[in-house]
Amino acid sequence: MAPSQERVERTEIDALEIQTASIPVNSEGKSTPISKEQLSLALRVWGKGDKRFIPSFVDSKIIKESNNEIIKEILHYGKSSLVDGSPNLQRTTFRGDNLMITEYLAGPWFMAIAGIEEKEDGELCFLLTTLRHKQHPDYISPSDAAKTAGAEKPPPTTKQNAKRVLGIIRELVKKGEL
Repeated sequence: MAPSQERVERTEIDALEIQTASIPVNSEGKSTPISKEQLSLALRVWGKGDKRFIPSFVDSKIIKESNNEIIKEILHYGKSSLVDGSPNLQRTTFRGDNLMITEYLAGPWFMAIAGIEEKEDGELCFLLTTLRHKQHPDYISPSDAAKTAGAEKPPPTTKQNAKRVLGIIRELVKKGEL
């Protein structure tokens, strides 16, 4: 069977923006194979807020942690993204060994779902989906928020983020850290 291709979807309605990227993990030309177990471990490491995974404009601090849930305080560009300046809390939950769900607990609703898709032929794909609620009174597009914070460029798209994270995972596997 032919290897899967990258898949990117974007859906936008009045209330929601949804972006999904599915990236084959062990496609031809990739010298470092990644197992499902290594991907699963990477989701846990990323979910805890490991600095190697978190974009440079985001700071996080774990407030509460259990086996299946982590609550973190998040700062974007060194400050809260909430209008009143209060801490923006993020909850990351793990569903089994192949799914991580992250959502903000206040302000404009944002959710990111990272997962492992195993095709019938055994091929692995790394999935990343982001959902934003655009009708919240405090919603600002990611590009506008970056401009307001003085960033030189907009934050990455879901596809760019998925490729960035998969590249980090590949390097950690190559170094024997996963």
